[in-house]
Amino acid sequence: MKKITILLLILLPFIIGACRPDVPSTPDGVVVGKGVYVLSEGTFTYANASLSFYDPEADTVANRLFYRANGSPIGDVAQSLALIGNDLYIVVNNSKYIYKVNASSIACDTTKPFKLGDFYSPRYMLPVSPDKAYVSDLMGKDLWIINPQDMSHTGTIAMGKPTETMVQVGSEVYVANWSNYYANDVEKNTVQVVDMNADLKVAEIQVGKEPNGMVVDKNGQVWVLCEGAAWDEDAEDPTLWRINPMSKKAECMLTLQGTAVNLAVDPSGTYLYYFLDGDVRRTNINNPTAEDAFCIPSEGRTLYKIAVNPSNGELYVTDAKNYMQNGTVYRYSSDGVLLSSFNAGICPSFMLFN
Repeated sequence: MKKITILLLILLPFIIGACRPDVPSTPDGVVVGKGVYVLSEGTFTYANASLSFYDPEADTVANRLFYRANGSPIGDVAQSLALIGNDLYIVVNNSKYIYKVNASSIACDTTKPFKLGDFYSPRYMLPVSPDKAYVSDLMGKDLWIINPQDMSHTGTIAMGKPTETMVQVGSEVYVANWSNYYANDVEKNTVQVVDMNADLKVAEIQVGKEPNGMVVDKNGQVWVLCEGAAWDEDAEDPTLWRINPMSKKAECMLTLQGTAVNLAVDPSGTYLYYFLDGDVRRTNINNPTAEDAFCIPSEGRTLYKIAVNPSNGELYVTDAKNYMQNGTVYRYSSDGVLLSSFNAGICPSFMLFN
């Protein structure tokens, strides 16, 4: 604890000084255009999160972009990204704030608010209009409403549970209740539905324990992957559910054996990708089965997160290694053929395509 306190005191001037106007506004020689942003979480309490950008056409990567553009680290545990026009939003979980930077230069606009705090433990940001976004929170029981343009809190939605991953279907947002670690008086086996127009929770749907990933398929159905709470005394097998947004009914479509996390969908909205016991597996929404022959084996790697390029179906899979050293991102074809790989920061996780 003493070492951590000393380290935080050392880093504090840099954290407070983030986005100073006297630092370079653009990383030298870096062009951020078409490609993928890779957000690396960093090590818990070390404030060493980082942002990378990979250009698949040129097969080039630029690392530590935020620091290079602003002369300061991002903060402690970078969780997720959101993109609105030419503004990129970086949700920093343990530091409890969201940064707003230029999506091309990664520089903060020091003439306007560029950082929004006062969250409990922000996780994901879902833009629902140019001037409104929802932010989920691991420790609170409300969904935050913010204005991403002027970086202000504009309200909350009473959810009664901590919130995690979100997806939008029409005028509704589906919100996963993944954890009850900070609220053990509630169940962690539901997906809640929010009416975007009224900013009001309108439904709660029971699924399996610990819903950790959600996607929307080509038919507008919501798919939910549930971990099963392996560490609970009454643990369940991982399950894959399908929610009908019209009826608000959920149906268990597939029960899995082992450890299942993450969920991604291909551009056609037909194939779902997920991790099963460390390997990348796939299933078809028309016939969900664990018997699909597709597999990208972990082969000793610590495969951590998966994302699918919405323009061409290529898969990006991160390797967190030992969670203390710089990780690697692997790029595969939709058939699972390795196309390239590149190094990123410590524990690369969230990926966003531009």
